[in-house]
Order: sequence, then structure tokens, then C-alpha cells
Amino acid sequence: MRHDIRLDVIGNTSPFSLMGESSAYMITANDCSYLLECGAPVFPFLGYKGLARIKGIFASHSHEDHKRWFTDIVLFSYYNPFVKRKLRLISSEVILEEFAKNSKGAIERSLSPDSKRIIDIPYPDLVEEINVGPRSKYIINLKGNGDGSFRYQVEDRKGNRIGPDKAKIFINPKANRPRLLFKDDESGEWVEPASYYPFSSRVFYEEDQHTYRDDEAGLTVRAIKSSAWHGVPTIAFKFMTSSTSVVYSADTVYKPSLWKELCEEYRPQRFDSIGREEFERNSIIFGDINDFIERTWSRERYERAMAAYKDAIVIHDVARKDSIVHTDYPDIANASIAKLLLTHNPDNITALNPVLTSGKSIVFSGDEVFEQVKGELYPFDADVYIRHFACNLVGYKKKDGAYKVVSKNGLLGIVGADDPQDGLMRVDLYQDLDGEYFPILEDPRKYYLRRSDGKMEEITMLDNSCKGKTVDNLRGQIKKEV
Repeated sequence: MRHDIRLDVIGNTSPFSLMGESSAYMITANDCSYLLECGAPVFPFLGYKGLARIKGIFASHSHEDHKRWFTDIVLFSYYNPFVKRKLRLISSEVILEEFAKNSKGAIERSLSPDSKRIIDIPYPDLVEEINVGPRSKYIINLKGNGDGSFRYQVEDRKGNRIGPDKAKIFINPKANRPRLLFKDDESGEWVEPASYYPFSSRVFYEEDQHTYRDDEAGLTVRAIKSSAWHGVPTIAFKFMTSSTSVVYSADTVYKPSLWKELCEEYRPQRFDSIGREEFERNSIIFGDINDFIERTWSRERYERAMAAYKDAIVIHDVARKDSIVHTDYPDIANASIAKLLLTHNPDNITALNPVLTSGKSIVFSGDEVFEQVKGELYPFDADVYIRHFACNLVGYKKKDGAYKVVSKNGLLGIVGADDPQDGLMRVDLYQDLDGEYFPILEDPRKYYLRRSDGKMEEITMLDNSCKGKTVDNLRGQIKKEV
């Protein structure tokens, strides 16, 4: 249907997965397709025709597990005579800059058609940058001094210099990357504006939100920064049709108690490395900016983050515990999110919400979520979902089920029904094979084999031979117990 959104999972694992996938999805509305991230092997998944019809890439941040195939797609689009176009990259202003910095070395230099000369190919000839989200009112700019030397200075968008009483540039000698420190008018505190203010703030961001619209697809896309807390510049995306809203969280730390602390905790400035008078006087300071940030988040950012997922289906990253820059399962498990799907997952996780895996096709229709399997739409109605490396299982609650779900330190696991641990529920388990559900095989001599006609066969290994029987997909037929 025109107003549905479809998500095809190309890769969904964390960066340290042994499955070697990383993150990439194809999002489609009204037969118009975009890549959402491009860290997983998109070429074998999409093929020539699929790549040729991609209208652009939505990029949440510049970590390699989300952008690993970016330069290859750029070069494919530019050099393939049947495509020969710029690749459209859609993200916030800062993330577009990060992609350009990280990618230019691989794509801006080549050989001439006769292979006799090294030629330069400007980045704008290869990539069409589409900004989504507002621009900042103030930027760090590299200015020439007229004598061949250069200096950093803070400017507004008209090129007017901003003095040290309002903004300062911090350069950590160990990292050599300039960061902006900004004095908030309301509180009088020094903050890092890129972290402190949400996109809705008119103190640091311009009014135009640069919402992305594709009329052919009937698709509107907004950038969300308030809930994305990952270290590197990161944004979430909200994909909307007239009847459906889907939020892709990007990598983040979802932890409302932490978010509240970030906006409430005041940290006095430390003047161990530089005196107070020198700090007040200088526009450029070499040192650790964290010695001088007095508050991490504004109250406005906290409130926006708390409301970011309201009235939307949410695709959220998940980790196990103590992941630092991702969402730990114990923090997301009981979140007040009506429709939640988990992705960017570790190799081994048990969850009460659906866990996406590569190859799945998800359809969002209104406020409903389905998996498309052989042309049929199935709801996610299992009681527990298990991802164990290449094996996917689902569990349905049953009073005398052969297994039970247990909890330890907030993480879930599956044990036999006779295990002495207290269980959250008893379940029967089924193997998820390409979206179809089949009874779990406990006999080591048995395994499932997909036949060329698409049917599933249960194979039993005998001493000198084997035998098989076809088995039916049980998805949609399993009776749930309340």
C-alpha cells in the first residue's frame, strides 16, 4: 500500500559481531527506496538493479560499521555507465562534514581514462549532500591571516567573529580536533552547544529544520538529535507517511535516569591547567574541554529526548550490559514504548521484543508491525525472541512448556523447564527459519533443510543413510496462552 513503510534488513549486528554483518537497511515507500546506513554488504544483497534504483543514503553517524560501503557505492554510482550520477547523502550538517573528511582520501583522486595521469575529482562531483536538521548559528572557521598563515575563529553565519566572552575553541593536543565551548545566555554557564542544545533550540540552531520530503514516495523524514547520545555526532530519523511514523534511534544510550542527570548535574570548572583570567581572555585554549563544561544537557534537550519516540513505532539499538555507547538491554526492556523492535544487536541476546536479523522484511502499516514472509504478512506475536549467533528462536508462553525464561542482572536467558532457577514464564520454543516457525529439534541427528521448491524438510541422519519429511510452517497457527 502507498502509505506503508517497508524495511529490509541487510545487516543489523553490533560492530564486534562474529557474524560480520554491521548495519544497513533498505527503507521503501511507494516503490521508492533508500538505504538507511551502509555498513553491511549491500552489493550482494541489492545487486546491480537494486543499487541503481536507490534514491539516496540516510546516515546517522560516521562509525565504520554504519558507513563501511559508502565509498564503494559512491564510486559505483559515478563510474557505472548505466548509472553515472552523484550519490545523494542525507544527514545533518555536522555528519555530512564527517563523511566528507573521512571519505575524500578514497574517492577524490583517480587515473585519467588513458591511465597516464593522476587526476583530481572534487567531492561535490561525486556526492550530493542533502542537509536534514537545522544548521547551527555559530561555527568554527579556519581563516587566513593574509601572510600564508591561518587561525581558527568562531563566527556567526554572516562571518562576524564571536568574542571570547561568548565562545571559545578548545583543542586537546592529544586529539588535535577543535571543539566549541559556548556561554549559555539563560544560565550563564559554559556548555558544549552541540551536546547541550536540541535541534529545537533557537539559541544555537536556525529555525529551518530542513525536513526531507519525497513527494513521489509520500515520505517525510525529520532528524532527531535530542535522544541520540553516542559520542560522535549522531542523529536519529523519523520516517513518516500520512498514516505511519517510524523512528530509527541510531546508536545511543537510552537511559532516562542518566539523561536526567545530564541536565541536572552541575560541575564546577577546573582551572588546574589554565588560570581563570587566561581562560576568560583567550579565544583558543589548548586543553581538555571537559574541565570547563559546566552542564552537559539543557532541560529542553532532556524533555525533547523523553518525548522523541512518542506516537511512533521505534527501531532501537540494543546491547547486553555496560556497553557505554549503546543501549543496554536492562535499560530498554521496560521502556514505555508501545511498539519496539530491537536491532544493532549482539550475537547472543534474549528479549521480550522482536529482534531484527538480516534478511527480514518488515512492513509498518498504520501503527501495526508485520514481517513479510513469502508474500504473507505475520504479526510479531511471540512472547520471547532469541538470537544466538546464526540461530534464531521464538518462544510462546505455555503453562507446561519445555523451557523457561530466566532473568539475571536484567538480562534474559533460556533454560530447561527442570532447571532450579526461578522463571519468568514457561515457553515452548520454535526455530525461526527465514521468518517461518518450526518445532525446535533437540535430537542432534536431525536438522532442517530448505528444498529448491521452497518447502522445509526435516532430515534425520541414520547410520548409513538419511531420511526426510516435509514440515509445515507453524507461524500464525501457534495458540497463545494468556
